[in-house]
Parts: sequence; C-alpha cells; structure tokens
Amino acid sequence: MSSFWDSTKKTVSRAGTNLRMGGGGAAANMDPEYNEQQQRFQNLEKRAMKLLQETKDYRGSISAMTNSQHALSKNLSAFLLDVQRPQDYQAAYRQAAQTIDQVSQPQFDEVYMHTVLQPMAQFCGYLPEFNKAIKKRKNLADDLERARKALAKEQTKGQQDPMSIERAEMDVQYAEEAYNVMNRTLIGEIPKLINSRVYVVDPSFEAFVKSQLQFFNDSLQQMDSVTRYLPPQGGPNDDRVLDQRIGDVMAQVRSLSICNHNVV
Repeated sequence: MSSFWDSTKKTVSRAGTNLRMGGGGAAANMDPEYNEQQQRFQNLEKRAMKLLQETKDYRGSISAMTNSQHALSKNLSAFLLDVQRPQDYQAAYRQAAQTIDQVSQPQFDEVYMHTVLQPMAQFCGYLPEFNKAIKKRKNLADDLERARKALAKEQTKGQQDPMSIERAEMDVQYAEEAYNVMNRTLIGEIPKLINSRVYVVDPSFEAFVKSQLQFFNDSLQQMDSVTRYLPPQGGPNDDRVLDQRIGDVMAQVRSLSICNHNVV
C-alpha cells in the first residue's frame, strides 16, 4: 500500500514541477473526461473526510463511556460510604468499571488506532496532494489562455514581427504541453485513488468489527463478575418486581415529614 501512495504522490507532484502558476482559465472546463473525474474526486473527498471524522468520534465516545462508567462506580461507592450494610456489588462493580476503563479500553484503543484510524488518516492525507494538482491544472489552463491571446495579438498587428510571433508560438506550445501533462496525469491518477479506497476500508472494517467484539466481550466478562451479587433472574416478571421495589422505596421517601412541607 505504501508503495502505491508514494508512486501516486510522485506522479502527481512531478507533473506540476517547475510549471508557471496563475488563476483559472477557459481551457480548464473544456475536457468532459477530466470534469467527470474531478467530480468523482470531490465526492470521494467529502465522504472520506466525513468517515475520518466519524472514526475519530467513535474512538472518543468509547473512551468517554468507560471514563464515565468508572467515575459513576466511584461516586456510587462514595454515595453509600456510611451505609451500615455495605453491598458486595458496590466493590465488584467498581473493580469491573476500573478494569474496563484502565485495561480493556486502552487495549481496544491501541488496536483501533493502528488498524482503523491511522489507515483512514493516511488515505485522507493524500487528498491535499490531489487538490494541489487540480489547482496547478487550473493555473496551467490560465497560462495557456494567456499565451493564445498573446499569439493572436501578435498575429493581428499591422506590422507583424516574425520573431515575436515565433516566440509567442513557442509559448503556446510549451503551455499546451504543460497543461496536457497535468490533465492526463489527473485523469489517470484519480480513478486509481478512488479504487484504492477498497483496499483501505476492507481490512480496516474487518479489524474494526473484531476489535469491537473483543472489547465488548472483555466488558461482558467484567460485568458478569458483578451479576453474582445480584438476585437471580426469575423470568419475564423481573422488571415488574424491580419496578415494585423501587416504587415501595420512593413511597417511603415521600412519607418523610420533610417531603410534605413546602420549603421556600
């Protein structure tokens, strides 16, 4: 993969080496084949940058989730610190949350960075090279337009200077050659870039799924160590029983005399 990137970068950069710069030109819009490839590149760039941002966001969300879970477990223990009958599930949950945050998540992050985020970032890192080449093509088209106008001006003078006309014709020839080199380079290299995305996404997606599976399996194992301290599941009525228990507790809280006064 790296050899392909190096070759592509050198090809695109070489095509614009030592060529004059300018603004834009009518010639830049005269090639339907190029226009199609440029539109394809712009669509690819938009989608690639969005996907890169989403891979970064996902990494951040996993880290934020495990950090929040760990913080919650510590605050749960602090909230129940002076309870006369401390529950074993508090310590078990805190230990599980700490292991997920400090062991499982860093392991997942290392694999995710190496197999998902870095390859996608490398792919997107080559997009600016193509944007530079597209800009050079526009500049060369402008050079060609100016050279043609200069030649036409020399040819329409009342007293023509053969030497000036020859120089102007050479300028047009040079400008055409420079423009055509860059134009052909982009027409040939943009499809290669577009096709190469498959060789980035396929292995990265496979690694993404496997790293997720490992992370959530590790998390499940840690949470399983907490369930031993919880009442066994009794069937589909469990939720109803839990709701009833919570309702009974809240009823006791509401029965406190302080809750029956409007305190301003």
